[in-house]
Amino acid sequence: MKRKKWSEMEEQTLLSKYSDLLNSGTLAKLKTREKKFKPIADHVNSVHHLQDPLHFPFKWSWRDVSIKVQNMRHQYLGVKQKIRTSNNEFNWKDGENHWENFLKYKEVFGDVELDITKENAPNNDNNIIELYGDEGVLGLGFGIDSEEFENEEEDDEDGGSGEGEDMRKGFCGKRIRMVGGQVLELRDVFVRREEKRREREWSKEKGVLEREERRKEMELYRERRDDERDEEIEMKGLMLEERQMMWAKRESEKRLRLEREFDEERKRRMKLEEKWEEEEMEWRERLVNMQIEHEKQMMQMHADACQNQANLLGIMARLVCQFFGSANDGLGGGLGTLSAQVLQNLHPGGLNDAGKPDAASPSEFL
Repeated sequence: MKRKKWSEMEEQTLLSKYSDLLNSGTLAKLKTREKKFKPIADHVNSVHHLQDPLHFPFKWSWRDVSIKVQNMRHQYLGVKQKIRTSNNEFNWKDGENHWENFLKYKEVFGDVELDITKENAPNNDNNIIELYGDEGVLGLGFGIDSEEFENEEEDDEDGGSGEGEDMRKGFCGKRIRMVGGQVLELRDVFVRREEKRREREWSKEKGVLEREERRKEMELYRERRDDERDEEIEMKGLMLEERQMMWAKRESEKRLRLEREFDEERKRRMKLEEKWEEEEMEWRERLVNMQIEHEKQMMQMHADACQNQANLLGIMARLVCQFFGSANDGLGGGLGTLSAQVLQNLHPGGLNDAGKPDAASPSEFL
């Protein structure tokens, strides 16, 4: 089965959780390694393995976390040895090029001093430790999570026992003796480390390029959004102006229509008033004509009555003169000759139907 290997993201999550427990004081209250590292293992599994088992296939136990903490200490020492420029000077910025969580480990656990005496160790053991610093336990590249080291972790109490310490020393001595047979693997280690370094550099460059591209995309998005907002504001302004013009046009049309209707109403009323005045004048004229005609008729009737009265008086006078006058006096003789004419005038035909004397009667009748 493939040997378990921690990813850098899992290492970072482990360091963050360890830092939280350490700063809160919870870690100091826990007495056994199981109680200390089980919450960290559960947290790492919940963040990575349970969320994405394809990219994080391993589910870590509290023993795995305990071993990883020891491994990271030796890995830190190996990277620190590489970035040392002199006895007491180090290129700390170069540490992340060798191990991405180098500074994070230093922030959580603090700096670890190098053992200068190992520099002169025989058989180049120090170089071997340096080369294998981030590959396995004690920098020897054999994986601390092997079954051979499980027995040493069974000690859950603080500090362990003397027998365990002897086993650890014996195990380390055995591992160092086995290094001679593994020298040929150094070349593969160099290749892997170089590839890993190049992958880190490429990942960083790729990340920088992606961030720059995202920044440019965000700037373009902001510019496009600002342009769209400006266009929207301009369109709203144009729509508002157009609406105001439309309202003004409607008000003007409404005012003109009302004025036109008012003029038409006024003209219609004037026509009605003129028509009423004409009808009133015609009525008055007819009334005056009727009054004049009536007055004419009344005057004619009065004249006719007067004429009839005069005629009757004349007739009566002639009759009196005829009956009471004698034939010998001038009065009776003068009237005697007119008896026939008077009788004729007394005939109904002597007066017209309206009581008027005949137009052919002599004037001396009066």
